[in-house]
Amino acid sequence: MKRRLPFIILATGTFWSCDTPIIQQQKQNLKQTGHHVDREVNISDRQIDTVATAEAVNETKSNTTIKFNDLVVSIQDLAIFNPEKLDSVQRDTIEVEAEVGESIEGSSISILSDHISDFRVEQSYETSATIMNEGPHCDLIEWKHFNSGWKSLRQNANGRFLCAEYTEGERTIFPGVSMEELKQKVKEQCGEEWVKLLVKVKSPTEYPCAIGISRYFLRITGFRKDSGKKTTKLIVLKTPMGC
Repeated sequence: MKRRLPFIILATGTFWSCDTPIIQQQKQNLKQTGHHVDREVNISDRQIDTVATAEAVNETKSNTTIKFNDLVVSIQDLAIFNPEKLDSVQRDTIEVEAEVGESIEGSSISILSDHISDFRVEQSYETSATIMNEGPHCDLIEWKHFNSGWKSLRQNANGRFLCAEYTEGERTIFPGVSMEELKQKVKEQCGEEWVKLLVKVKSPTEYPCAIGISRYFLRITGFRKDSGKKTTKLIVLKTPMGC
């Protein structure tokens, strides 16, 4: 069964309630030192030239379908915040935002292509710190992170790749930080009033602080049928953090 996460949409230096965002997020900088996103991915200039390939994907209201220039990826049972972004054909990397309560954990992925074969799909995740205030919260998504290793996804009998699910322990892994470091960052990003919430807090995992998954990563690799050249696609899913 797919796990639904009681999360809200991420914000950079902003506060959100579980129902209504107070300030819109600035676009997050993907270039974080030593992160998966920084790695070079191959560029393919060819466009999808078989309409039937895209049409063959079983699209439903809760599916997210991403059309790359030489393959089509469909993630079942996933709703995203910015579906209009998927109207155009993507190159090699795309970042999308999950709707509240959405996650790729427990979902299945289908891949269709007339040009690529021998697919491999890998998944990883990133954790961030957040400060909560009975609804609104301050998400430190441009600060420190834990980045997991890549996990290869297995295929079911229908050839769909099954997304990994994580334990509570995995979700709360975070680099060692002092409360003074945390308070200083909260003051810089969110203001003095938020620091006051941390007066009696002794750990980044003690309420109103929390550690949670802020982004998932899917890395899809395959080989071109015409040349044997390896190609790589990267899907970054920003996920709402907890209330």
